[in-house]
Amino acid sequence: MTAAPQRAPRKDQVRNRRRLLDAARLAFAEQGPDLSIEAVARAAGVGATTFYRHFPTKDDLVGQLLEDLAGDARQVAEEAAAVPDDWDAFRAVFTRGCALDGEGLRLFDALCKTSAHAAEQGQAIATSLIAPAADRARRAGRLRQDVTAEDVAALMRMADSASTPRQRDLTREVMLAGLSGEAA
Repeated sequence: MTAAPQRAPRKDQVRNRRRLLDAARLAFAEQGPDLSIEAVARAAGVGATTFYRHFPTKDDLVGQLLEDLAGDARQVAEEAAAVPDDWDAFRAVFTRGCALDGEGLRLFDALCKTSAHAAEQGQAIATSLIAPAADRARRAGRLRQDVTAEDVAALMRMADSASTPRQRDLTREVMLAGLSGEAA
């Protein structure tokens, strides 16, 4: 017996889902992570039933927002995978992998604080984007053996918290020098 082919979602369903995600992103950025589902639905101009049809729980909504925010970083990781040199690939992820601006980083952090599940998902997203390049550089002896993808994620966040672009660039360069397997 073959399964019936799945139909594409109706246009109004796609539109409502996008409205919910856009409203939630804006509302969470403005009002913080304690925002209720009802407030998100109201901001999107839909009812709670429509919200629950798309996102059975607040964690489901937060998870989708985290995935959306990671989109540009995912692109950087994919591009880095095609770089032939192991260290250059790692450097690309380290310097460009945190592709969010300050507002996006604050939102990502706030969303990760909505629940233990969201925190785990945020960490898993970061690790999944960093680990391939870090593992590759480590195997090639170009990255210190004692540095994990989680360590790299923390260092990237530290560098991104510097006040000016010049300070961020300098911080990244100093960190990269310390991360080099050749420096160890």
